[in-house]
Amino acid sequence: MRSGIGRATLWCLPVLAVLVAVAFWNPVGDFWKSVEPPKAQCEAYRPDRTKPPPPLADDAYDGVRLNRLIREPQNTVSNLAYIVAGLALLISGRKPATGGLGLAAIFLGFGSGVYHASLLPEWRLIDILGVYAVLYLLLLVGAGALSSRIANGPVAWMLVVATWLAAIYTGIHRNDVRVAGFKLFDSTYVFVAAVAVGCVLMLLAARRATNRRALGRALGFFATTAAISFTGGLGDRFGSFWANPDGWVQGHAVWHTFGAIALLGAYEAFVRVEFDRSVID
Repeated sequence: MRSGIGRATLWCLPVLAVLVAVAFWNPVGDFWKSVEPPKAQCEAYRPDRTKPPPPLADDAYDGVRLNRLIREPQNTVSNLAYIVAGLALLISGRKPATGGLGLAAIFLGFGSGVYHASLLPEWRLIDILGVYAVLYLLLLVGAGALSSRIANGPVAWMLVVATWLAAIYTGIHRNDVRVAGFKLFDSTYVFVAAVAVGCVLMLLAARRATNRRALGRALGFFATTAAISFTGGLGDRFGSFWANPDGWVQGHAVWHTFGAIALLGAYEAFVRVEFDRSVID
């Protein structure tokens, strides 16, 4: 396989095999010493504590699931999809923004993977920083598709560094910066705003596409995989329809896997306006 995604997948297959083997083995022990208060994803919860009432509290956790090396096996292993996506971008891309996006995807995959293995708040922060970096750098890719000055040369490298710094600052201070009581950098608001701006950039870039059919396929692929990802993410939340710690497929793992695929789909849409090299061609 000579494509970026093909080579990245082959490189990561041994890692996937090791991760799956460790997840099945999952030795018992107090490896992480503590745990954060329960949040949204439900893989480490007691099966009888995934639906309200009562309200979500510390007793939602299953002690047996916490007392193991990988507390959320599916949610941990599925983050390898982001690392595959990041490697594919690094292999295929030639623009600074593509390289920055690839590094952000790898950072997200590693940070989110350790977070779901440990359920510790310090790793949740790394997970959030990775999400912000991926979102911001994907927007930079979209801006680069509209402007060759943004995409090339010293300015492009400076923008990549500035985008990383912005992601780190806003991620760390997501609850601190307020305007009239409104948390400006709240993760939900950042995510929704980034998706909205990204869609606008795609529409603007579409006007420059020479192959509208290929662009349409890329956009359709992105929309489909993003919808599947959102379904998994929303469905796995406490009290939602996919909240089942014993399920063969965890909704949050679907969020990770198809989120990484959707990321590549969005990148491919910008490739169709000749921003950079494709990861699949």
